[in-house]
Amino acid sequence: MIAIIGAGPAGLAVAYELTQRGLPFVILERHTVGYAWQQHYDRLTLNTLKQVSALPGQPMPNSYPDFPSRTQFLAYLQQYAQRFPEQIEEGVELQRADIVQGRWQLRTNRGMREAHVLVMATGIWSAPVRPTFPGEVTFGGAITHSCEYRNPQPYAGQRVLVVGAGNSGSEIAVDLAEHGVTTTIALRSGVAFVPRLRSASAIRLAAWLLRSLPRPLGASLLRRRDFRHLGLPLPPGSPIDHFPVVGYRLPEAVAAGRVAVYGALERLGPQRACFTDQRSIACDAIILATGYRPALDLVADQLQFDPHGQPVLDRHYRARTNPSLFCVGYHYPTTEGWLQALGRVARSAVASMVL
Repeated sequence: MIAIIGAGPAGLAVAYELTQRGLPFVILERHTVGYAWQQHYDRLTLNTLKQVSALPGQPMPNSYPDFPSRTQFLAYLQQYAQRFPEQIEEGVELQRADIVQGRWQLRTNRGMREAHVLVMATGIWSAPVRPTFPGEVTFGGAITHSCEYRNPQPYAGQRVLVVGAGNSGSEIAVDLAEHGVTTTIALRSGVAFVPRLRSASAIRLAAWLLRSLPRPLGASLLRRRDFRHLGLPLPPGSPIDHFPVVGYRLPEAVAAGRVAVYGALERLGPQRACFTDQRSIACDAIILATGYRPALDLVADQLQFDPHGQPVLDRHYRARTNPSLFCVGYHYPTTEGWLQALGRVARSAVASMVL
């Protein structure tokens, strides 16, 4: 038996590949199918075309726009999950995972389970990273993570600082600004922007080339627009090493004067944010768009981690220290969309599973 932890896109993609090979499995989901997509902010849309973002074996509906909304993608996941009515168990939370005589002993809130292979597929949004800053106790305003952001309504009439200019931070800053909220974004280093491509063939070809070509040649093919004149410089080093922000909505908002850009946040004071360049601003609320870490604490003793906190896996996404442990969906590619890569990743992982 193969146990998959998580019924989000990664877990469902693995389930499809297991079904294709006739391998027995169960999916244990502590909430409901696609739960993380119920929690994202209202404005969220996919940054990759629906044609390359669909899970294996089932395209998204023709009625969907090129870049589906959060709610549309959630509906798609729930429909996709109907392929596995007998295997998905909702409301089952994994509490402990141990290897005993070569088999996984899984303690859940609904009793013990046993599996020969364990697939962790809890996603990239379940463990938010929340840094702390000197002076937080004196700030006096709300400090929340981007995972708690839904829409601009609670911030009406406030001065809001968004910390982090990745895809979430950029979109949240634009969302606030477009609804009349005084918005500032703090940028620690640089940020790379790429256009929203509208050709599925071009997207697939670009991803294949960037995976296959030598790194220097692949890097030379990446064209990142430079917005340093707006206070949005490119990040240092090779463009292959950085996650790009898709679309130019943030630079456009900065150019229009709707969003102000500052450097790295250094410390806080009473309703004030101070930056490393000695500048400061008055501020009522802070949204930390500071990313997530892999939610792998329950199997951490069976894994090695790199300096960035990512699990060290082989080419089949299998733990190097335990061949019966797979981690699918934790690496966010810098050269293709996360959803775009899932089908290939799930297929590779399942192809190497032995019961």
